[in-house]
Amino acid sequence: MSKIRRVIDRMKAGEDLGIDRTAQKGRQRTINADGSYNMERKTGRLLGNFYLYHWLITASWSHYWLVVFGFYGIMNVIFASIYYFIGVDQLSGAEGSTPAIQLMHCFFFSAESFTTVGYGGIFPVGRMANLVATLEAFTGLMTFALATGTLYGRFSKPVSRIKYSKNAIFAPYKDITGLQFMVANETSSSLMEMEARVSISWMEDDGTGNMIRRFAQVPLEIDKIALFPTSWILNHPIDEESVLYGRSVEEIKRMDLEIYVLLKGFDDVFSQTIYNRHSYLVEDFIYGAKFRKPWLINDQGRIVMDLTKVGDYDLVKLPVMEMV
Repeated sequence: MSKIRRVIDRMKAGEDLGIDRTAQKGRQRTINADGSYNMERKTGRLLGNFYLYHWLITASWSHYWLVVFGFYGIMNVIFASIYYFIGVDQLSGAEGSTPAIQLMHCFFFSAESFTTVGYGGIFPVGRMANLVATLEAFTGLMTFALATGTLYGRFSKPVSRIKYSKNAIFAPYKDITGLQFMVANETSSSLMEMEARVSISWMEDDGTGNMIRRFAQVPLEIDKIALFPTSWILNHPIDEESVLYGRSVEEIKRMDLEIYVLLKGFDDVFSQTIYNRHSYLVEDFIYGAKFRKPWLINDQGRIVMDLTKVGDYDLVKLPVMEMV
């Protein structure tokens, strides 16, 4: 039985990553650098996989505020137009010498009604205007309730800010070689009970001339730490039990290797478990390197963590027996 087959047979039940095993030419990375999945979903729905609440919770802040203010402005323009076409005479105090001034007064009245402020300078006197104002006040209340809920949801959602080294390196480890990458906590929140799970996928011939993608979870030197105040180098020892053992640089490149990283920890600020994902491709590998420490001790004896140096490395020689 081949070494690779022994590695695959040792995989526990339930360790399948749920990713297609077929090997296709030009296949892109499975997990983007920001942790999102690099895939397109076809649902057959008119809006595809778009769900408004999910989007409002996960969109960037700039896009979120653009939608909120845009919706607020558009709704006021719509109601202002309705008031104008009903007749400005049904809004006491909205009179003006020109249509533009009258429309502006309608817009301001709409904003006051939509937010239920009601200054009283302009008020409806006609039946139709009162009905529209009643509908707008209700719409405004519901809109601001939903906006408040999504805003709270964005602030209350636990977010893991984990910085990964740009590269995964093949570094000297004891008398062999280790596949390593570095992670660090970008926030001042205390993460604890951090766990790491690293899997790799590669392409190989299934014995019938067809190329398939294999998956395996790789063992780490340390896969769990109690505290995470500075940085953490995750190291996979490339020993006789590793899929990468005895592989040359050229062989590893031909394997179209991809590394999947899943981090799990407890955030004491949110009192919730957080997760974070990342991946590395062959072009992210550095063969023969050693990470530098991204932190130092200042003159007062305090640890100073420099997040800009996470992933910095020095080139070194690898053991000849591992990488030829």
